Amino acid sequence: MSSLFSLSILALLVSGAAAQIPVFGQCGGLTYTGATTCVSGYHIQCVPGTAPAPFAGPINFWFPFGDSYTTTGFNVTSVLPNIHNPLGNPPFPGFTGGGGENYVGYDTFTFNSSAVFTYNYASGGATINASLVAPFEPTVLSLIDQVNSFLSTVASKPATTPWTSANALFSVWIGINDLGNSYFEPGDRGAFADVLLGDTPPISHRRIHCHYFCSAVGARNFLFINVPRVDLAPLELSNSAASQALLKSVITDFNTRLASRVASFKASNAGVTTWLWDSNSVFTTILSAPTKFGFVDAVSFGNTGDFWANNFHPGPAAHEIFAKDISTLMAGSLWF
Repeated sequence: MSSLFSLSILALLVSGAAAQIPVFGQCGGLTYTGATTCVSGYHIQCVPGTAPAPFAGPINFWFPFGDSYTTTGFNVTSVLPNIHNPLGNPPFPGFTGGGGENYVGYDTFTFNSSAVFTYNYASGGATINASLVAPFEPTVLSLIDQVNSFLSTVASKPATTPWTSANALFSVWIGINDLGNSYFEPGDRGAFADVLLGDTPPISHRRIHCHYFCSAVGARNFLFINVPRVDLAPLELSNSAASQALLKSVITDFNTRLASRVASFKASNAGVTTWLWDSNSVFTTILSAPTKFGFVDAVSFGNTGDFWANNFHPGPAAHEIFAKDISTLMAGSLWF
């Protein structure tokens, strides 16, 4: 279904004993000037395969923001996404929360409908605003930091990244750490959700979310992802039943508020297209009947056949399901 693996490397005449690029090394790109010969039997970012057919489709752009469920360890100051390595850096599948390919990789390489250059600003452990909910390390980039990084790097549509309002998708999957690290705190959790979502003092004037800032520089296509059933993660199952029920309730309330804001954002901004992927329902469906989806059970982790890669992050097999479901939701779009 992917068109990325139907790309061909431009024919390059290499004379003499040219240096050979190792497996998954960079061998081309929009601004790449290094060696272009892969080790024997490899092509396109030195990935195993046979010579593919020429690619004649358009290039589209994807800018994901989020936490460890989304991150691939992308560094915008390093190699940028290109026709030979659509994730740019690090080598595929990147550094992910589950230790293997995540939904970003699958939707960039497998379930896409065109070539997609993915600039993944997500940071493992991220919260929406570090001053509201502190991440596990001060070096973690919050959603605010991620958006600021985008605004200071490629928001201006440089020649290296010629995205447009029509060909760029912006996605946000955030809130997992915000709720997981605060649901047990005293006070009105619903009111705090309003603060996190950016329309209650003291931060309403900042409009911290990507859809506010990014729309100001031309973003028009937005994919929102709600908070999944992390109350069912093995890590959370070690807590009391009352704690699990409270976290589930806080997540449900947050997601309801998020959906309302997505609808309002779309209604008040002409020309904007939005999608909302309900990860919460997908987690519920899979973990209610794991064997139906090829998993051993709903709680095991770290082995082949497990939904969970570790005690908090889904593994590649689960992310493949997520990616396919996202592509189904967005069927007919430029990207998936």
